[in-house]
Amino acid sequence: MNSHLKGLLIAFFGIVILTPDAVLVRLADSDSWTVLFWRGIFFAAGIIVILLITYRSKAVNELINIGKGGVLIGLLTALGGTSFILAIHYTSIAKTLVIISISPIMVAIVSLIMLKEKPALYTWLSMIIVFIGIYIVMAGDKSGMNLMGNLFALTSVIVGGFSFTLLRKYKNVNMVPAMAVNGVAIALIGFVFADSLVLSPQSLLYILASGIVLAVSFSLITMAPQYIPAPEVAMFFPLGTVLGTLLAWIFIKEQPSSNALIGGSIVIVTLFCHAWYSNKLAQNLK
Repeated sequence: MNSHLKGLLIAFFGIVILTPDAVLVRLADSDSWTVLFWRGIFFAAGIIVILLITYRSKAVNELINIGKGGVLIGLLTALGGTSFILAIHYTSIAKTLVIISISPIMVAIVSLIMLKEKPALYTWLSMIIVFIGIYIVMAGDKSGMNLMGNLFALTSVIVGGFSFTLLRKYKNVNMVPAMAVNGVAIALIGFVFADSLVLSPQSLLYILASGIVLAVSFSLITMAPQYIPAPEVAMFFPLGTVLGTLLAWIFIKEQPSSNALIGGSIVIVTLFCHAWYSNKLAQNLK
């Protein structure tokens, strides 16, 4: 398996594993700040467990090696994660995920500015087609979007653009430990603003599951830019939008427009074609 294909598969599975997260948060049905506290605790704990299993006695060294860049990435991703939870609080899961689906464009712009890493023409074309698919998904939704939810989702996208680009910049450093910083920062934010840290056993179980999902997913997503450009990693986020919307429809009856299957199919086929073509080019360059 070549490095490019490896990066594509890591990004794909990272996003797929992440898709139940929004539904788990909504099922917890609790104060957003309280959810953030416990989510951060379980997220950080999950990352630490992964580090201990993977590196054993060297886990502490891996955490130290992230340096200031890793701390910055951890704090930025924590801000993005906080904005995501607040966006879900103020608007529907589908609408939040649709806004987040513009991540590929944001990452491409930031990567172009910071790293001079210009996305290939076929990547730009794929992004345009993906946007058309996402537009079709939401075309039948007449309910309007909550402004506060929009702003929080947009903040998550902007912050994500910078954090993904930094992951690519420090691709020679293992930044999985930076996600422990992410979890601790989220927990601290929740602790400061929460009126109470008490959750029902059922809600706590949902947030525990969310923390596990985050730990596994973000470990993979953090690794992917080591093998492929950041914009290509971000190309998989619209897939999460489609799958997350469908899960919300199935499990909590947040029904999107009837165009979801058409637009979702366009997104999935486009991502598959992009992954296949980019991997073929990578093989030809060998």
